[in-house]
Amino acid sequence: MSDEKISNNKAIDAALHLNGNPQNVKQFYDDWAKHYNLDTSSSEYSGPAIGAKLLSEYLPAKDSRLLDAGCGTGLVGIELHNLGYRHVDGFDLSDAMAEKAVASGAYRQVIGGIDMMRAAENYADANYAAILSIGVFTLGHVAPEALIVLLQLASPGGLLLVSTRTHYYDQTNFQLVIDELIESGQLELLKVIRDAPYNNDGDGHYWVMRKAG
Repeated sequence: MSDEKISNNKAIDAALHLNGNPQNVKQFYDDWAKHYNLDTSSSEYSGPAIGAKLLSEYLPAKDSRLLDAGCGTGLVGIELHNLGYRHVDGFDLSDAMAEKAVASGAYRQVIGGIDMMRAAENYADANYAAILSIGVFTLGHVAPEALIVLLQLASPGGLLLVSTRTHYYDQTNFQLVIDELIESGQLELLKVIRDAPYNNDGDGHYWVMRKAG
């Protein structure tokens, strides 16, 4: 990955230059947790609000069981709570970020210390109506193949809603992973909103997919 500056916010730019190693990512976010909300707010981060609103268009039932994968400090959960969803669980790699999510009061349960690529081990009986992952599929964080893991956590016919920053999409095989899942009959693409607002450093894409079954 290039050392080229991506964000004018020092912490956000450093996050976008992580190497994807789970231990390094965890330590970075444990250290950043205290200032994360302030930094993302100052960057006009609109991903959580857009993701939650988009989910409500496809899954209006407020009693649906939802999982916020990579929940961070709970920004997505708060948006979902404001829309009336009350059965939201979350997990994050960072324990410190997960503690912030718990404190938000928007979640039924939050678990810290979970590597997304191994999340299925912690949710053996998962049967969620929708999995959301906003702000996670970004440079230096998780590989596009994490989509395969998230699919395991959704119920048959369940939704998967994720965001990708544009430079992540351009520099990874995300589209190829999507195409392979569709071609193999595991996934249906319902909608993609390209080049939509994400934050003041650039745009993002928002994907709504349905698990087969």
